[in-house]
Amino acid sequence: MKPRAEQGVVDARLNVYGVTNLKVADMSIVPKNVGTNTYSTALLIGEKAVMIIAEDLGINSV
Repeated sequence: MKPRAEQGVVDARLNVYGVTNLKVADMSIVPKNVGTNTYSTALLIGEKAVMIIAEDLGINSV
């Protein structure tokens, strides 16, 4: 996740720049090479995405 000015594609809330109602939550959002297990990183991204999407939908019980 980088700023749009630095050729980024998504913001901190996983919204794709220039597109409405679209979020991306996969390994492509990592701005640098991952120096750890990619499976763990993918799980972390997925868990954070769930929290962000739940907040956007107004679901507080997650």
